[in-house]
Amino acid sequence: METLTYPKETKAIKVHSCNFCACRIPKGDIYIKSTHKHDGQVYDWKTHKHCAEIASRLKMYDHCDEGLTQDVFMETIHCEHDDILISMIPYDEAQKFRDIIQQLRRVNFKDKLGYVIRHYKKLDKEAQK
Repeated sequence: METLTYPKETKAIKVHSCNFCACRIPKGDIYIKSTHKHDGQVYDWKTHKHCAEIASRLKMYDHCDEGLTQDVFMETIHCEHDDILISMIPYDEAQKFRDIIQQLRRVNFKDKLGYVIRHYKKLDKEAQK
């Protein structure tokens, strides 16, 4: 993959879809846009600022020589969501909460993403104190 234009903030003049989370980028919102070339095809990559920020925070870009895909982004968020929840349960009591954990794994992706973002924002605020 070749990067033709590096990520920059852009104001949406129409509705787009985030290439990471697949949710809408509403008209008027600021999003991150870059242009790439892969196998002779030129394409634009558009993402919410918060998706790009959490991808960076979780170091997702470090493991993707050919670029970070939607599948890798979503899988990482799913795993991070599980890890955050499981870390809140005392190790010796994990079996008690097994059913609850299974139900929380069925939460929709958008809610998981929001939870992971809020979790890291909370950690950032606590670190600043």
